[in-house]
Amino acid sequence: MISNYTRTLPEVFKSQITGKPVHPILSIENLQCRYGEQVVIESVSLALQAGEIACLLGPSGCGKTTLLHAIAGFQPVVTGNIQLSGEVISSPKVKVPAEQRKIGVVFQDYALFPHLTVEQNIAFGIQSMPKGQRQSRTQSLLQLVRLKGFGQQYPHQLSGGQQQRVALARALAPHPKLLLLDEPFSNLDTELRRSLAAEVRHILREEKIPAIIVTHDRHEAFIAGDKLGVLSQGQLQQWDSPQDTYQKPKNLAVARIVSEGSIISGTVLGKDLISTPLGEVNMPTAAYESGDRLELFVRSEDIAAGEHPGAVMAQVVEKNFLGNQVSYRFQLAAGETVEAALNANVQAAPGDKLPLRLSSALVFDQAR
Repeated sequence: MISNYTRTLPEVFKSQITGKPVHPILSIENLQCRYGEQVVIESVSLALQAGEIACLLGPSGCGKTTLLHAIAGFQPVVTGNIQLSGEVISSPKVKVPAEQRKIGVVFQDYALFPHLTVEQNIAFGIQSMPKGQRQSRTQSLLQLVRLKGFGQQYPHQLSGGQQQRVALARALAPHPKLLLLDEPFSNLDTELRRSLAAEVRHILREEKIPAIIVTHDRHEAFIAGDKLGVLSQGQLQQWDSPQDTYQKPKNLAVARIVSEGSIISGTVLGKDLISTPLGEVNMPTAAYESGDRLELFVRSEDIAAGEHPGAVMAQVVEKNFLGNQVSYRFQLAAGETVEAALNANVQAAPGDKLPLRLSSALVFDQAR
């Protein structure tokens, strides 16, 4: 018997408890999409389990929205296929119409009907439902998205965050198999974006609906997602948990998308010891030989300031106050520049020199 606690978990975790296999709600295999002759998505494969929330993260033009449109049925597929609940819905030979896919979509601009009230907007996609059920579903969603009492207002009378919640409620009303959200928070200020990302995660959990959220903000992705898909130049670079993606990025492109940092050179000195322009750092070197030259990615939080036997002097080039932290850009003796996020009690101005040391770094390749 599955406990009530187990029922609240994403399906992928249930399978680990019950021992029963669980098939993905969404499966994409070797997908390619083009605009004319331009390849926008290339060889993308992923699987989303029932109950999971995934975020697609990457810079503008990397293919995030194209991938979302292919899943929704707005973008044709050149090679590969997309399956929903085990059924092929997109391939070079199969294209289930978007309106028959039972996939909800929340657009960047909300796309609310200005002449309809909040209640009418939410109920728009469930007109075939008996009146009593339709009213019950509408009121239930108003409660869920914290808009009870706003049902008779019109979109222009709401804030941006409230409009986004109406759009979400409208997409949830027909009980979709999957929900897609395209940059849903981009029109909001930073603080509201992140609080709403947490709120949307809670709402999707309550409705037990899997979702894919497209974003270019890594903090939103960390907050909202069970899975994180990092795209760069049309390819899915990594599909993993947010924590593992951040801690163990598969390549330099992923590291630069999920964190802030700098690239510096390094040379293996011996067992677990690397020489860098920021001094020597202890790191595993089993895959390398003494003398190998490496490329390191140093996150801003991996650099510390203060007197230390292994510290090197660096000149402040730029300083930006961020409240409890200060963002500095330093020039090293070898001419390389690095960024560091230091405690606000570190006082320095452009032109000053500070002793810096490196606590860790990420190694991605070697240049012999």
